[in-house]
Amino acid sequence: MSDRLGLTEGEFPSRSVIVAGVVYVGGGLAYQWSCDGRDGCMWVHVVLDLDDARYSVDLRRLVAGSRPAGDRTLLDNCRSWLVLQRAVASHAEWVERLHPRLIAPDAPDLILASGGSKVLPAMPDAARWRPCAEPDLP
Repeated sequence: MSDRLGLTEGEFPSRSVIVAGVVYVGGGLAYQWSCDGRDGCMWVHVVLDLDDARYSVDLRRLVAGSRPAGDRTLLDNCRSWLVLQRAVASHAEWVERLHPRLIAPDAPDLILASGGSKVLPAMPDAARWRPCAEPDLP
């Protein structure tokens, strides 16, 4: 799927032992695939960086906002190997179906209409900011 959509594997942002995941990126769009073995569920978080803003939404919300009545639901149970395979296939199907809409010029509108959010990016030097030590007062 990543080859068909022109995506490459990126770095997963979480350092949690419980939540595992992988990120696929391309053209300002990122799909963060995660699986929580303890809770037995998986999800895909969609992030779009466009025009100095970041748009973010869960795939479940995108599917709910764009799924015609009677269409397949998004499976997220991963409590066994069989249902994990079904969940991955379900998520992959929906990513492929929605990808053309997420690279279209009106993608931010789709994300916001599905309950996503728009976040302005942090200052470039925010990661280097350190709090100052408290001054010694008499």
